[in-house]
Amino acid sequence: MPNSEPLSSGVNFRALFESAPAPYLVLKPDLTIVAVSNAYLKATMTTRKEILGRGIFDVFPDNPNDPTADGVSNLRASLERVLASHVPDTMPVQKYDIRRPESEGGGFEERFWSPVNSPVFDVDGQLVYLLHRVEDVTEFVQLQKHDGEHQKETEDLRNRTAEMEMEMFLRAKELNVANQKLRTANDHLAQTMQELEAFSYSVSHDLRAPLRHIQSFAEMLHKDVTTTFGDKGKRYLTIILDSSKRMTALIEDLLEFSRMGRAEMQQAEIDMNEVVQDAVRNATADVHGRKITWQIAPLPHVRADRAMLSQVWSNLLSNAVKYSQHQEDAKIEVGCEQKENEMIFHVKDNGAGFSMDYAHKLFGVFQRLHRQEDFEGTGIGLANVRRIITRHGGRTWAEGEVDVGATFYFTLPCDEAA
Repeated sequence: MPNSEPLSSGVNFRALFESAPAPYLVLKPDLTIVAVSNAYLKATMTTRKEILGRGIFDVFPDNPNDPTADGVSNLRASLERVLASHVPDTMPVQKYDIRRPESEGGGFEERFWSPVNSPVFDVDGQLVYLLHRVEDVTEFVQLQKHDGEHQKETEDLRNRTAEMEMEMFLRAKELNVANQKLRTANDHLAQTMQELEAFSYSVSHDLRAPLRHIQSFAEMLHKDVTTTFGDKGKRYLTIILDSSKRMTALIEDLLEFSRMGRAEMQQAEIDMNEVVQDAVRNATADVHGRKITWQIAPLPHVRADRAMLSQVWSNLLSNAVKYSQHQEDAKIEVGCEQKENEMIFHVKDNGAGFSMDYAHKLFGVFQRLHRQEDFEGTGIGLANVRRIITRHGGRTWAEGEVDVGATFYFTLPCDEAA
């Protein structure tokens, strides 16, 4: 949720979450706030800017003027139960006063809440977030305290409270069932992905030996019989050699794609400026007689796997060099900006570009938007980019226009920044 990206359909899940009518808070396992709905901000008289990235109990302490206040201890105990058991925890009604902003006079305002805390798992079944949902029942509790004065209102309150408790019980039960189904689906997905990885690696590895034989014997045949073969025979041998070389490149890229999914990440502080300069040298090593104008802005230090990030920059910059080869004055731009909880890196060129109608295909395996005759490639480079960035908790997307150029983006969470 905190790192959701817009899909090609235009759905923005962050916007949907934030506009949800119920008060929700998303926490990391260390109880840091990473997302919040507008309803929660309204109920607690806070703003997104002042609470995101902070611990929940730093933002919402106990009322220091109430010696019996136990909101912090009770909520902490519930969250720890969820972390330990991986099942939702429904709390009884809690008195947990809210600090008023200075513009509202400051101090604390008496509040009563009915909270439910639930775990959120990733595709590997690991608990990655806690979902804290509350209902403000202050009005109901205060009416109960004045039962003698508000008998009719209290009766209505009891009915509404019973309905709400039943609704919460049913929702908690549904959430338990949904979480179990999700865990089962995640287990099946993980097993399927492992089988596909093993299959692709095995097929690619086993194809290399016979392909090398085909290529070697074709090269020997080409050398030995060029004097006796006619032009047609020479052309056939050339096609065999070219096809075998392309097949070799496809297999090597497929093996690299498989390795990127299985390799253990070795995260450390790295200087993005050094990584980009190395990638520029590699991308232009075989470029002769071309004019390329590079505009590279200062880049931050980040905490990431250097080898994997080197592969990302190498793929993106090599593509920029390749797809701008028909421009007399090629321009390639590299930059970065910080927005909310992520660093956004981009590579922009003024090359062949692409139609946005096909943007959803760019990061798929073997997906190409240009003919092999126009631009060489295997169609795996961008798939590798997405796989690596996803493993780092980031997003990838691209924008382009035919014959105008393209811009490729990837993000890293700000907690990856060094």
